[in-house]
Amino acid sequence: MTLAQRSVKVTLESSGNRAEYKAIAIAQDHSSVVLQAAKALRVMIEDWMDGHKERHKDHFNKLAKLERKADSIKRTLLDELSVSETMLRRSDYFRLVMRTDDIADLCEASAWDLSGLEEFKPDAKTRKHFTALLDALNDAVFKMRQSIMFLEQNSDKAVEFAMQVDLAERDADSAHRGFTQFLYRSNLEVTVLLRLKDLGQHLEEIADAAEDAADAVRIIAIARVP
Repeated sequence: MTLAQRSVKVTLESSGNRAEYKAIAIAQDHSSVVLQAAKALRVMIEDWMDGHKERHKDHFNKLAKLERKADSIKRTLLDELSVSETMLRRSDYFRLVMRTDDIADLCEASAWDLSGLEEFKPDAKTRKHFTALLDALNDAVFKMRQSIMFLEQNSDKAVEFAMQVDLAERDADSAHRGFTQFLYRSNLEVTVLLRLKDLGQHLEEIADAAEDAADAVRIIAIARVP
């Protein structure tokens, strides 16, 4: 390799590294907003279970605002990725941002599910199933966000948190299966049962999206280890 070729290679690598650091910073901002959405959804569902119907509109508006903010940050990152031709692992960053953004979309979809359940008052068993689902999905989203936050400075820690997302997603799967079986054994009105089933499905899909995003983090983090 000639001196000129080495110079070009170093320039391209430096440009790619700068693009990757910028992508990570934007992904971290994005994941923070998505985590806020997951937390806001939990508060909304807990208020619904406690019968605070008057707060539904405020919760929905907050979630819609967070979803729009997440979308805006996602577009910024996609724009950066589209022009960073020298950036390594670009496809993994695309996967990361798209699956992370799915979480914000699913949080808003869950809020829509609740709009048809305002008159339904969950009993103690229903509340127990919802709490198990919420615990698992919030754990998955939090650990996913942590894995992204460690991506730049500590790849080993990023991988560690990404692996913990897998465990949280399994808990969400188990909670969702238990909730579905509970619904099918219940004597609920069909329309209520279907709305509850849709809500439970969306909650489980949040944990799935967090796991997919964490898988992308793991690929990126392992590749970044010297």
